[in-house]
Amino acid sequence: MDNYGWDNEKNWQDESRNGWGENPDAFQVNGNNAVFSNEGELLSDRTVSGRMYNVLVGVHLLYGILLTVGLCALLGRYMFYIYAGHPFLFTLAFFVTSFAGGHIASRQNYALSLLGYTICVAGFGALLSTIVPLYAMPLVLTAGAMTFLVLLTMTAAAIFMPNAFLSIGRTLFTSLIGLLVAEVAAMIFGFYNYGLFGVIGLFLFSLYIGFDWARGQRYPKTASFAVITALSLYMDVINIFIRILSLMNKKR
Repeated sequence: MDNYGWDNEKNWQDESRNGWGENPDAFQVNGNNAVFSNEGELLSDRTVSGRMYNVLVGVHLLYGILLTVGLCALLGRYMFYIYAGHPFLFTLAFFVTSFAGGHIASRQNYALSLLGYTICVAGFGALLSTIVPLYAMPLVLTAGAMTFLVLLTMTAAAIFMPNAFLSIGRTLFTSLIGLLVAEVAAMIFGFYNYGLFGVIGLFLFSLYIGFDWARGQRYPKTASFAVITALSLYMDVINIFIRILSLMNKKR
């Protein structure tokens, strides 16, 4: 799940025409440096091989997941009580942290991208710290294993069928917005169906893994773009994990 200008396929394609993204001719490679433009500002970032780029995506995704696990283990009790006492302020802080981190991560500078990614992970880790303690550990581990299988399956599908996932970017974005609006409306009017919304969300975020992976392969092969791709996949994974955990608990 992305909120930083790349979810909407049309916007992403527009960005590529402005100098970075899908069009491989939109940036120039000079030795070991790729120079590209963003809003008229020249930036540079060291290029790597395609294989190393994918390794960096995986390493940063693993970093985010491990940091989230650590935050849940260390702060779970405290975050739960903070949320219970100040739910509005906690939710506001989560959204501010997530959007601020995403904005910083999109600066296309590795140090800033890593900083923004870490800020986003801290926000999601705090959020999960209020959720995970509500479930038995075997259920949490099972949900984690199932999330990992979804990640592997959809990534493999995107490797073999990248264009199929790229072609549904706009549809995914529109569907996700519709789902979020419907969920908020259902909660307000008191007819929220965890099973229905959980399954739809799980389906959409699973497709988003394939889309975000395929889209990440169109980016310049730099460390900062590897972090950006990892951040997109990280948010997909967290949303899938939460929905699987919720669905499994409702079946008990």
